[in-house]
Amino acid sequence: MMALRATKKTIIIASAVTVLLVGGGAAAAMVISGQQAQPRAEASPSPEATPEPVVTEPPAVVPVTNVARASVDAWTLADRRVVGTVLPEVGDAAQGAVSLRVDAPADDADIIAASAPVALAPSTDYTLRVSVRVLAEEKTETGVRLNVAGQTFTLPELDAEWETIEFPFTSASDQPASSTFDVAFSGAVRGFGIDDVSITAAGGDNLVPNGSFEAVQTPAGIVNDSLIMTDESALLAVSLAEGPVQWSATSTSGGEPITGEFGSTGPLSALPLTGVSQGHYTVAVNDSTGRQIQTDVAVIDADGFSVAQDGRFGVGAHVEKEAFVGTGSLAAAIGFAEVRNDISWERNEKVAGQYAWDENYVREFERMHANDVKLLGLVVYGNRLYGARKAPGNETSIQAYGAYAKAVADRFDLVGLEVLNEFNHRENDTACGAAPACYVPIAQSVRDHVSTAYPELPIVTGSTALYDRDWFVGFWQAGGMGVTDVASYHPYESWINRDADLIAGTVQQSYADMQEIAGETRPVWVTEMGFPTHYAGVSLLEQGQMMVRNQALAFANGVEKYFWYDLVNDTPDPAAGEANFGLYENAPRAGVVALAPKPGAFAQALMITQLRDKAFTSDESDEKTSVEVFGSGDEATRIAWAPQGEVQRTFTSDVPLTVTDMSGHTETIEPVDGEVSLTLGASPIFISSESE
Repeated sequence: MMALRATKKTIIIASAVTVLLVGGGAAAAMVISGQQAQPRAEASPSPEATPEPVVTEPPAVVPVTNVARASVDAWTLADRRVVGTVLPEVGDAAQGAVSLRVDAPADDADIIAASAPVALAPSTDYTLRVSVRVLAEEKTETGVRLNVAGQTFTLPELDAEWETIEFPFTSASDQPASSTFDVAFSGAVRGFGIDDVSITAAGGDNLVPNGSFEAVQTPAGIVNDSLIMTDESALLAVSLAEGPVQWSATSTSGGEPITGEFGSTGPLSALPLTGVSQGHYTVAVNDSTGRQIQTDVAVIDADGFSVAQDGRFGVGAHVEKEAFVGTGSLAAAIGFAEVRNDISWERNEKVAGQYAWDENYVREFERMHANDVKLLGLVVYGNRLYGARKAPGNETSIQAYGAYAKAVADRFDLVGLEVLNEFNHRENDTACGAAPACYVPIAQSVRDHVSTAYPELPIVTGSTALYDRDWFVGFWQAGGMGVTDVASYHPYESWINRDADLIAGTVQQSYADMQEIAGETRPVWVTEMGFPTHYAGVSLLEQGQMMVRNQALAFANGVEKYFWYDLVNDTPDPAAGEANFGLYENAPRAGVVALAPKPGAFAQALMITQLRDKAFTSDESDEKTSVEVFGSGDEATRIAWAPQGEVQRTFTSDVPLTVTDMSGHTETIEPVDGEVSLTLGASPIFISSESE
């Protein structure tokens, strides 16, 4: 049993403590050591205690903080394939300028996030002292444990205010000379901070090296781990020359720049983006040497220090390419809960029946898991071991493909398994080419190999280029429904025609065809769709506008999941159409370690935040406007626009409405006689009640 004595700022936890209990004029001594003390016979009965009033503490103020991509001297930090974030944190340290943040959203067990060497003497009394917190307004269980000298100390519930905790302990008689202090946990951890770590004997020095985390190694410049921030993380982590620093933030949607100044000190400093509200910005930083660094950033008005993920939203990636290193972190920062990625058959089965997993897949898929991002595994294409370069065509290759799909399910954390990509659009080396009659046996092989072992894992079929109605009719006629848990297609008709709203009719047609031909339906996942921003594509701002309209109508018409294509620009070439579908730029800018988010990334994060936990409920469109409603009652959010240009639309409301446009600007509008009149245009807006 452990006794705990706490104030708001200091907590002392000990395994053996003497406590004096006073009552009725007599004193009694009790040693808390796991055995109940015997009361004195002469002790008089204690009077009934007077109930004390319950004091409710106000919510803790969550400070503005952010993490930097840097190493910490003398500390070993967990690989990011294991822990999503274990990085130096700036903005509100308990001691100095730097603390350590752990953010591990995956529900894993027995993980050591950080470790430092300590040298302890045998049979010696020590005090472990730490400052800790969790970025939450209310007291929250962390699941964090501190390990030293073979002993484990469990932390109490914490909030955003730093608490100093002391753990007295005695080293063992056979204590080895070399030991470690470990920060460990089981289960998900969000926003845990630790600072000012010390282990001391009476009158001795601190045995924990760099216990305040001030000594770090990081490149010079803007060193944020992510440039997508919330209003609780809207600051730049910078490593700049000491002295005054001027900065400016200019909204992508226009207007006068926001400016400020701060003093840079030490190897790592926090530059607060004071006055920068929700939106997408170009930020310029000028240090005392005259060096200028520039990057784009996105700020989202959201609850918490990061954008909460939504399982309806996914994104395509190519982790085999250098630009996609850190896909799990990049996707989670926007709010994506899932990533679709090729898992090349030929890359992973170079000897028949033996699977040697490409390191790119292993590294990035494990990092996705550490960020609680699920994988939609796209099993592609052929394998020349079986005479199938583009797709399996004979019985041997078809069965080998099914076996490989099973191996993928065995190895990785999947949300679905997708059978080939755009089969209808390729010159396949099969007997009947791209016809659905050739595709059905391939999907059947996947079903046979995978579904017995993983009956809950969806088999995703179709994945056609465009919605190829003739192909799907043939597929359903050939028995496709029997091998399908989820139907998929890539409705680029909207991109080809520069009309985001076309997807509504496409989805309706796909469900109607299923019902007419097969007599039943399957859920639809749009596993690929996007609008590129090359010179012949859409503008950077239009990409986000098209995205929101396309996704809103997809969900409104029955799409269950939507995977944007894609996460990162494939190359830095601004003229290459295929290379500019991404939501992040292809490579970090000079003096910046993180990829800059495009305005489309801001638009996606904004939409995910606005629709969090709100299912589609109704359509309120008319001849000139589109209004899709998510959620109900006072919690409803409407996405509204006028495809053909500005139109006045009146909404019935007895309470003020909050209107957020695609720039992130938010305005509250009071009703007049129970109505709010708004001007709608091609760029969608989000409408919710003021109470939200």
